[in-house]
Amino acid sequence: MGPEHAARRQLEDVIFPFWLANGIDEVNGGYYTCFDNRGRTRLSTDKYTWSQGRFVWLLARAARLAERGLLALDPAELLSHAERGARFLVDHAVRPGGTCAYLLDETGTEKPSERSIYADCFVAMGLSELSRQTGSPEWLDVVDPILTRVSDDITNGDPPTPPYPLPPGHSGFGARMILLNARLDQVRAHERTGGEAAGLKGELAGALRGVMAHREETGLFAEVLVGDPGQRDTVLARHRNPGHALEGAWMVLEAGELLGDHRADGQVLDSISKLCATGWDVERGGLLRYTDVTGRRGGGAYEELILRTWTTKLWWVHTEAAYSTRLAAVKYGDKSAERWFGEVWGYTLDTFPGRDDGEEWVQIRDRDGRPLDEVVALPVKDPYHIARNLMQIVELGEG
Repeated sequence: MGPEHAARRQLEDVIFPFWLANGIDEVNGGYYTCFDNRGRTRLSTDKYTWSQGRFVWLLARAARLAERGLLALDPAELLSHAERGARFLVDHAVRPGGTCAYLLDETGTEKPSERSIYADCFVAMGLSELSRQTGSPEWLDVVDPILTRVSDDITNGDPPTPPYPLPPGHSGFGARMILLNARLDQVRAHERTGGEAAGLKGELAGALRGVMAHREETGLFAEVLVGDPGQRDTVLARHRNPGHALEGAWMVLEAGELLGDHRADGQVLDSISKLCATGWDVERGGLLRYTDVTGRRGGGAYEELILRTWTTKLWWVHTEAAYSTRLAAVKYGDKSAERWFGEVWGYTLDTFPGRDDGEEWVQIRDRDGRPLDEVVALPVKDPYHIARNLMQIVELGEG
């Protein structure tokens, strides 16, 4: 059974059935995602904007695959759920000035919380994907000012990045990667709806350069760039997140393809296998969450997260690595990436689908692959990476 078939089976038989049955708020709009890691108990009806925007994206993309016969799901149902979720976000989360609320209650009332450009970008990405699927430009009137604001915040330095806040003067790879991802979705949506995309392609090219600025001579990517030389020996500055960089790798390749600019391809393809080798747990298999966690202690919640969870095995790290290696192998003929795909894909399917451990996939496990009863980043169980990457693998198989 090829990877496309296996990916499709997981989407049709496990992931979408769980979320369509448990995640849709038919009364208020939006989605329920605050479940325990095993999917057995809904812990809260709160709605994190970060996760809401991602859910709109997934439903809109799944509708596209279903229309093409690549998923045995009802595209009209998926699109209806996506549109209601988008309306919920526009009505309750989007603020004047291109920012979004971070946390809403069940009915859409904003709860006290910090701003995060991640939440902003995921709202923009969900609306962009919906616009791309429907061909309607109305959602892009909301998307464009959000991404202008995010881009300005990153350019000006120290953008707000909860739940991973950085000290002043620390430049995070995650902020630049999410902007690249959001710009990629934005340009595709504008092209689909017949909008003016030329200027936005310039913004996309700039976002691509921002991601590549984190690439090191070793082929790895710095997770945090630090301006002060005296702060470059801390855990925060030294640690690496191979899964994050592998996620960014496919975005660079796809952005280069859209722009017709392949200058970064060689560097990224060289990095993919190096990142897999750096993150791979040679003793027990799978990719570690963080590597190079030595260094001087600087303090702070983000550093404590790194030190506490560096050996954990996370669902998103593995599915993002699976898509990047598969893309490099299929579209670029990279034999090393093809070998790594086999390793990553085998571990992923052997480890994360819940089976007797829970409903859907168990998203965080310990170093030995045992399920952990905790969640990552936000207190949500989020299907985004799993479903996104599996759908990407299905689409890649169609050429």
